[in-house]
Amino acid sequence: MKTNKYWLSCVLLIMGITSCKNDLDINMVNDTIGLMNPDMVTTTIYPGVNEVYNVQVIKSGKGQNGAQATLTIDKNFLNKYNSEKGTNYSLMPSDCYSLTLNTLDFSESDYQKAFTLKWNVEKLQAVLEDDANVAVPLTMHVNTEGVNIAQDRLSTLVVPSIDTPTLAFENTGLFKGIMPTINDLDEREIHIKVQTNFPNRNNIIYEIAVDPQLLEDYNKQNATNYQLLPETAYKLSNTKWTLPALTNETYFSFTFKKTGLMSNPDKVEFGEYVLPIKLVSASTCEVNQASSTILYNISFQPALIEKNNWVVLDNNTCSKEDETSWVASLDWGPEKTIDSNPATFWGSKWTTPKPLPYYFVYDMATEYKIYKVGFDNPTGADAWRGNAKAGYIEYSIDNENWNRLTDWSLSAQEIRSIAVNVNTTTARYLRFVITEAFDSHLFENGGSQMNIAEFYVWGE
Repeated sequence: MKTNKYWLSCVLLIMGITSCKNDLDINMVNDTIGLMNPDMVTTTIYPGVNEVYNVQVIKSGKGQNGAQATLTIDKNFLNKYNSEKGTNYSLMPSDCYSLTLNTLDFSESDYQKAFTLKWNVEKLQAVLEDDANVAVPLTMHVNTEGVNIAQDRLSTLVVPSIDTPTLAFENTGLFKGIMPTINDLDEREIHIKVQTNFPNRNNIIYEIAVDPQLLEDYNKQNATNYQLLPETAYKLSNTKWTLPALTNETYFSFTFKKTGLMSNPDKVEFGEYVLPIKLVSASTCEVNQASSTILYNISFQPALIEKNNWVVLDNNTCSKEDETSWVASLDWGPEKTIDSNPATFWGSKWTTPKPLPYYFVYDMATEYKIYKVGFDNPTGADAWRGNAKAGYIEYSIDNENWNRLTDWSLSAQEIRSIAVNVNTTTARYLRFVITEAFDSHLFENGGSQMNIAEFYVWGE
């Protein structure tokens, strides 16, 4: 009895397995073969790196049939493609390439294989210089019965281009980097990305260097005044770095040392600094010269003091006292220098200006530790009226005893703003004095028609 039950169980198990296999067969389609990328495909050739193109073929389905496929050049497909797509691709000369593998044998279980198209780079480069629209038209033929053929995936147009394998910075030119504050970390690690434009298969040893000439050239070309980050404010642990094989990007780093700008506790060296770095060489490829430099900007600034509660205690000239009524009606009062709006101006007495110097006395309402002071001139169509050239700033705790905080001067009237680092100073009152003006709108009595847009103080 037990023996009968055993044999019955075996029969039922076999039937179940057969049923599952039949259900699987019912739900799967027969093997189908076709190109992975039909129609048209572009490819970039990097000499010395990838001088072949693999035409991928996919066989999908139950996996119960083998197949043989061959690949041929098909000028008729090229003509048809141009006619249907409105393109003007031309047949690539046969000496620019070769089909080094043009027959594929698929077993029942094979899923993907590739034909191989090898480029003659030297001849192809010469052809591409005259005609960038050359292409290789390919059609696949399946020689085995029992396999479905994907009729819409049998032909492809391979359009190559040639590019030089290079290494480059991801970001180039002036790059706005970190903005440390006085209370920030003493040191920060800065990472800069380099990358290839090609599939990298080898370790690439690349070299970088700090190049101050880059910053000099940039300042001259762009009328800027970025400062070179001093050697005390950074550490570059290596000049030679490695991009590992089989990767296309990596990072090198340097350490920003805030303490290098704070060696003198009485005068913190705030400023707009730049570390100019050049990608000098790469071991297995060329350096992309267009992306071989980065001017890494570090803006080390104190906080800008809000002026909501400031008042102008005194000043010695203003357009409101002008003898010409329409000038006197202009909203050019001294309070415009502290209204936090650079589009509004203070203006001097205009028709017959008073002799220089001109001054303003500000009450900041509370004592501040001051690190930097400066002002803006008008910009745009109003720029001609911003002609203050030189002067000084004084400070006081009690509005009675005054001391010199800093002198200031502009080298050219075209400069629209100035900011001056000062010795760390505690003050409540400031006197902003203008002693000289540029020749434009300078009167015989030593007076000037002049506007100032905004006065600034940085500190805490």
